[in-house]
Amino acid sequence: MPDRVIVEVDESLSDLIPGFLTHKRADIITIFDANARRDYAEIGRIAHRIKGEGGSYGFETMTEMGRSLEQAAALHDDGAVVTLARQLLNYMDRLEIVFQPSED
Repeated sequence: MPDRVIVEVDESLSDLIPGFLTHKRADIITIFDANARRDYAEIGRIAHRIKGEGGSYGFETMTEMGRSLEQAAALHDDGAVVTLARQLLNYMDRLEIVFQPSED
C-alpha cells in the first residue's frame, strides 16, 4: 500500500469533505476528457478552481497541484496535464484525513 498522506482538517468541515473529494475526482476525469479534446480553457478553469478550493478545505498540496495544472494548460502541455492529473489522483487515493477540533 502506498504511503498515506495525512491531512489535518478542521472538524467543522467534516460534513463537506466527502462531497468535496468526490467532486475533485470528477473534475480530474473531466480534465482527462478535456485534454483528449485539447480544450485547454476547460482544463485551466478546473485547475483554477482546484487551486482555490484546495487550501480552503485544508489541502495545500491540492492547491499547488492545481496551480501547476493551470500553468500546464496555459502552455498547452498535454503531457504535463496528464502527469499532473495522475499525480493529483494518486494524492487523493493516499489521503488520510484527521479531523481536528475547531479553534473557537
